[in-house]
Amino acid sequence: MAAASKTVDCLKLVHSIHAYFLLVGDVDMPILYEVQRLRDGNSFATRRVDAIQKGNLIFTLVASFQKEEKGFEHQEITIPSVPAPDKLLSMEELRERRLTDPRLPRSYRNKVATANFVPWPIEIRFCEPNTSTNQTKSPPSLRYWFRARGNLSDDQALHRCVAAYASDLIFLTVSLNPHRGRGLKATSISLDHSMWFHRSFRADDWILFVMTSPTAYNARGFCMGEMFNRKGEIVITLTQEGLIRKAKTQSPGVASKL
Repeated sequence: MAAASKTVDCLKLVHSIHAYFLLVGDVDMPILYEVQRLRDGNSFATRRVDAIQKGNLIFTLVASFQKEEKGFEHQEITIPSVPAPDKLLSMEELRERRLTDPRLPRSYRNKVATANFVPWPIEIRFCEPNTSTNQTKSPPSLRYWFRARGNLSDDQALHRCVAAYASDLIFLTVSLNPHRGRGLKATSISLDHSMWFHRSFRADDWILFVMTSPTAYNARGFCMGEMFNRKGEIVITLTQEGLIRKAKTQSPGVASKL
């Protein structure tokens, strides 16, 4: 999305993206982003971005941009009633609590203590912090506040890129919540991701991300979400579908009789 934004008139802002993840990428290898100018109109522009790694097309995205203009306005959906972000714990504070919470299994606490904790470039505060683990069954829904760490420039394209980054961190895992259980090992991989940007916002101010998974079937989980600013205005609607499977267990090798 950032690559596409750099090829468009600065007065046009991205209002929708539709992305498909075609192959698993390698985080240790560089990615080449090729941008195709599909259309440049007075009000709208369209770009296609192909991500190529090791000569293979691994990801493709179509983004539409529009100049801001006055028009009809309404909003039927309302922001849920949740605690304000300054009343909630940060992920770092939650982690410290989990290390000593006697309600959590000792094996889980030891795993948290030994895991390499690398803070994300965005701050997240969960609206309903609990003692669930990745092996605890729970409803297919989640709500949290997020914002970029530090102050960002006034470039609206940057703020929308930050929101797109934040949208892909935990979204798909919500569809696994009703299926979690002791000993379950699962994998999840994004297949497609769509976002509609309704109005401008600042990603360095708190944004409420409300997500739910209405269905999972045929090894695919489907998630829907809305993002609201602190004034209660909906700024983004998004969907994601991904592959969710039980991890394959490797059968032990047959011991040689020689």
